[in-house]
Amino acid sequence: MSNKYTIEHKILTLSDCAVMENKDKPASFNSNGIEFSHWDFNFRDGWLENDAWIATVQINAKNYADAINDFWNRLRRLIPRISLISQSYIEYISEPILVYKIGSDVAFLRYTADTMGGGLMFMEKEQKALTELLGVKKIPETFYYYWNDAVNATGYSAKLLLMFSAIEAFVKKNGQKDWNLINKILGVDLVKNLFGTKKQPNTGLRHRLVHGEYFNVGDHSKNYLELVHNKVISYFNTKILSESLISENIVHPQRHFFGNKQQGNFFLKHKDGSKSFNLKNLLNNFTDGQFHTDGKYEIVFNQQLNTTY
Repeated sequence: MSNKYTIEHKILTLSDCAVMENKDKPASFNSNGIEFSHWDFNFRDGWLENDAWIATVQINAKNYADAINDFWNRLRRLIPRISLISQSYIEYISEPILVYKIGSDVAFLRYTADTMGGGLMFMEKEQKALTELLGVKKIPETFYYYWNDAVNATGYSAKLLLMFSAIEAFVKKNGQKDWNLINKILGVDLVKNLFGTKKQPNTGLRHRLVHGEYFNVGDHSKNYLELVHNKVISYFNTKILSESLISENIVHPQRHFFGNKQQGNFFLKHKDGSKSFNLKNLLNNFTDGQFHTDGKYEIVFNQQLNTTY
């Protein structure tokens, strides 16, 4: 048995939606069954919110989770193409989403909001590490350039590719990869997953990403970014520095100014029995990361909804 769900999803982008083909709803268009519209537009004031769209769709599905997956599969085809055409930043995965079953007074809301990146301390141990590394001649400067670019980059694949290049710069001798050294840094199993083998390097994730083969299902079983990061830091502490000077217990290493989010998942219920919801209105109820209502909604704590809604 299937149900009909309405989904609304915020899309963060620097492209202003300015398609005016629908007179009843300007600054909007439809593609693959999804309506894209500017987050806030009117003819008098123009594009009031110039960094967001809202994507809306109705989907028949067994449950709300299947509806979201169907929707995301469509967005997965559309958003990269819009990115190419608009030549602007566009991202949806970490943005808020609202799902509600037609005829129900309950809705699922995933709320997300930007937060500040947490800072880390650069103290005497870190200063000592810097002094020592300035005296190490066997590490190519290009390793540090690539690694710095990786830390400053956003996006999983972009970071990984830059980290792969940093490691290759580190282990390259006379134009060839030193397989013994890369195995010492990352470990045999991780090297096989990421760089393949000396006889078959094309089986590794690094080769596939560089040569036009994107991630497959198996690639998402591990967080390769943190695995590689931690292996490299450990190698510096044990093989390059005089002692362990770089912290290996950092939660979410490669801290960044951008892309930091807080998230909450809620089932909400209309107190007056109303059966309509609006993502923009709901997001207006969040201040300082807390959900505050004027008495219209209540948060429903019902574990069964995760499987039955």
